[in-house]
Amino acid sequence: MSTLYLIRHAQASFGKADYDCLSDLGRQQSKILADHFHNLGLEFDTIYSGSLLRHEQTLAAYLDTLAASGGKMPFVHKKDAFNEYDSENILKTLIPEMIREKPAFEAEVTMMLTDKRSFQMVYEKIMREWINSEALKKNIETWTTYSERVRAGLNEIMAAEGTGKKIAVFTSGGPISVCVQKALSLSDENTLQLTWQIINASVTRLKYSNNRLMLSGFNDVTHLALKKNSRLITYR
Repeated sequence: MSTLYLIRHAQASFGKADYDCLSDLGRQQSKILADHFHNLGLEFDTIYSGSLLRHEQTLAAYLDTLAASGGKMPFVHKKDAFNEYDSENILKTLIPEMIREKPAFEAEVTMMLTDKRSFQMVYEKIMREWINSEALKKNIETWTTYSERVRAGLNEIMAAEGTGKKIAVFTSGGPISVCVQKALSLSDENTLQLTWQIINASVTRLKYSNNRLMLSGFNDVTHLALKKNSRLITYR
């Protein structure tokens, strides 16, 4: 069997003009994760990564630590299949349509800009609309297309790497949820709910052999918890 280590990127710059860049706390999280892998003596046979900056920066912390320790540098494959859905474009597209259908929704949208709890509640409503809106004609990726590209990327890894490997995938919460969905045969709605629970710089493990895929560990942040600093546990 081979083991896939699905690693969510460290905290990005939520609320900033450029979200796709690790925050100062995110850089701290990624260094803790890299040190954790080093202390475990865990070296990957190969690495896959999405092409977003937050993926690359989280991966860079691991590679820097590996190089400093004299470890063998694995080959890194960049795959757009493991990029997150374009939430900004989804929000810009669906919010006006949802307000046209239910004008009262505009007040909730206004609240989301100033209150974190309101943001999450409204965001979840919009994303549920997204996964159930397969007839979208705008320039946004549907949920079906999105989940199919993630699954295709996962299938390509399984076919290419074979058995007896330790494989890291640096990605985002959404693709991790889709991979878990494939392993557990979850519904789309449950998969979306799972996405909200995935912590920055967490590790989810899947084991596979041929076409069999099994969940081995989910959302592990022991490396962060051992620091006894609650600020390190973030979801955005």
